[in-house]
Parts: sequence; C-alpha cells; structure tokens
Amino acid sequence: MNLPEPALIDAAVQLLTAAAHRARLVVLVSLSRQGPMSAGELQELAGLEQTAMSHQLRMLREANLISAQREGRHVIYSLQDEHVACIVEDTLAHVAEGQT
Repeated sequence: MNLPEPALIDAAVQLLTAAAHRARLVVLVSLSRQGPMSAGELQELAGLEQTAMSHQLRMLREANLISAQREGRHVIYSLQDEHVACIVEDTLAHVAEGQT
C-alpha cells in the first residue's frame, strides 16, 4: 500500500481539523444545503457573536473550505468546491448510519 506524500497527509489533517468544530460544521452544512450566505445569516444559524463568527469563518477560509466574495456592504460565503459538500454530507451520512 502506498501512502500519499506526508505534505498531503498534513494538509488533510488541517482540513479535517478546521471542520471539527460545531460552529464551523454548522456553517459548512448550511452552505452545502442552502448555497451561498452572508456572514450575518451564518452568524444567526451558528448562534455566535460577530467576532466569534469572524474567527470561525477565517479558519474555514484558511483551510480552503469556503470562499468569500464582497457584494456591496456584505460578504457572501460559499463552499470552495463540490468536494467540500461531499465531505460534509458523507460525514453526516456516516454518523447517521452509526446511530440506527
């Protein structure tokens, strides 16, 4: 069995670590299921204060899980690509299967 390059393993650990937080996972699930959303909408869904939400969104951007685009006075967030949606939805499906 051939393992991926160590740098690729390290990057995958960083990605999974970034997703392994309740508020960040709420953001990822929301963007996966509802599409692009503003920071305010995500803040409301996650139940966080503005500064805490900004921190969580920054972590997700740094892990290349989400992207941000300014539209007027608002910043709209979306998943980086469909791979992220697959990771999120497959994770939830896997957990749900284990609970039945």
